Amino acid sequence: MANRKAAEAIIVDFVDKLAPGTENANIYRNIFKVMDDKAFDGFMKSLETGEQKLAIIMPNFSKNKLSIDRNYQIAKELGHEFFQRLWIEGKGDTPTYLTPNRYMVLDLPVRRASQLLTKKISVPKHNRVIDSLTGQPTGESKGAKISYPELQVCAAMGLESSMVELMKYRGGDARGQAALNGMLSKYGRVNQAAISGFASGVESTNTVKTFLTCAHLKSTL
Repeated sequence: MANRKAAEAIIVDFVDKLAPGTENANIYRNIFKVMDDKAFDGFMKSLETGEQKLAIIMPNFSKNKLSIDRNYQIAKELGHEFFQRLWIEGKGDTPTYLTPNRYMVLDLPVRRASQLLTKKISVPKHNRVIDSLTGQPTGESKGAKISYPELQVCAAMGLESSMVELMKYRGGDARGQAALNGMLSKYGRVNQAAISGFASGVESTNTVKTFLTCAHLKSTL
């Protein structure tokens, strides 16, 4: 019982420090009042495993705000360091290395991109009709585009080759796509390094460059 009271006091104390002047501390006090010892033990174990997290409620436009400086002070009191040096996995000729600078590392909630839903998926039936401005299949067989959030997901997962395929060889590089389709038809697989010499650049880039030139704007495209 003494250990439980001490644990409750620590939780309530730090919740109140994070959000002073709010009802968050009272919310946890009321939760603990109706929680028996078995439930409390399960609650603490779920916190230890990371299954549950302590949460606070901060209504929009409330006079009480979270404070970055206060969060730093609380983290220091808890012995937590937000900024860490990162190990970057080596690729190709680059060895694995430890970053000289420290970066903020946080656990953040992630929502599944709506583009992953089945109803959002559109697969072209063929690529015989090509948009002259983009170099991509169009008309009744127009496919779904890849969005910036989807590219971020690919980058986070280390899918660089997939990004090149989607944005370049299937994204409007006519000669590159022809080489991709030819190799795929002949061997049943594709090697990007083998077809890189056939790449001609994404057509939409040339289109934007032309538009800028017509507007008397110089660019590096």
